[in-house]
Amino acid sequence: MPSPKASRANLFIGAFLLLQIAFPASYYLGDDPFDERFAWRMFSPVRLARCSVQAYDASSGRVPIQLSRELHVVWINLLKRARPGVIDAVAHRLCSERGTGADVRMSLTCTPPDSVLRGVCVRLGDRNQDGVDDALEDRNRDGAPDGYAHTKACDGGDLAACFREDCGDDGATACHQRLCRVVIMDPDTPLCGSGS
Repeated sequence: MPSPKASRANLFIGAFLLLQIAFPASYYLGDDPFDERFAWRMFSPVRLARCSVQAYDASSGRVPIQLSRELHVVWINLLKRARPGVIDAVAHRLCSERGTGADVRMSLTCTPPDSVLRGVCVRLGDRNQDGVDDALEDRNRDGAPDGYAHTKACDGGDLAACFREDCGDDGATACHQRLCRVVIMDPDTPLCGSGS
């Protein structure tokens, strides 16, 4: 029979291991794919997601706020990870610095973590004269946007079938809008309320 001291140690070790499983499980079973604070990051594709953030002072038109002048680069990088607590803290700071009557708005748009698996989301870096990303064009007329040639998910497979599986009957541009950009914060939502 184990001693009481050994039983307490085993209980502590069991509770510790349970927490090590419970915290990551809350991320994988939750509904916020960008808040990976407790995830097993080696399995998380969130680091591959790219977010763009802009802030505006709407009290006098739509004047851009240069975040690099107002926030440390670490805060900006955390904003680009779409962490709700960071968004709230930055909103509070920007609103309180501008005082009563402040009307700060922020646009935060991200690529979903699973976008790296979809060829319609691949960026080749160039845009044609119409402003369309070259990856969305089908120059070789194989029935799939050219970005599918650069994705591992369809590597060696039927690119047109992969495109249909991802997009259904949508065209490349409509599918890209639907699957490749997630609006975390709409730029028309005011951040400065009574709680800021």
